[in-house]
Amino acid sequence: LDLNRFPRGAKTSKQCSLEMVTSEAELPMVSIFKQKRVKGWWPFVARDENDELEITGKVEAELHLLTAEEAEKSPAGLARNEPD
Repeated sequence: LDLNRFPRGAKTSKQCSLEMVTSEAELPMVSIFKQKRVKGWWPFVARDENDELEITGKVEAELHLLTAEEAEKSPAGLARNEPD
């Protein structure tokens, strides 16, 4: 992943589309080093039997850039609240 030019995720699952992959020049990019937090929907794509791209799934993710000190204070999974 190029974290200096990371593609901005779609706000909703419906907005997450194949065009996010095929029209890379028009896709807004963010630097996670400047923004520190990125949240959105990104498509998973694969080539079909006709060698054309198709969406095989979508993922909703939130990425946080932490310093080593911050990461040690709240390790993944342990810093979460109990489910509601």
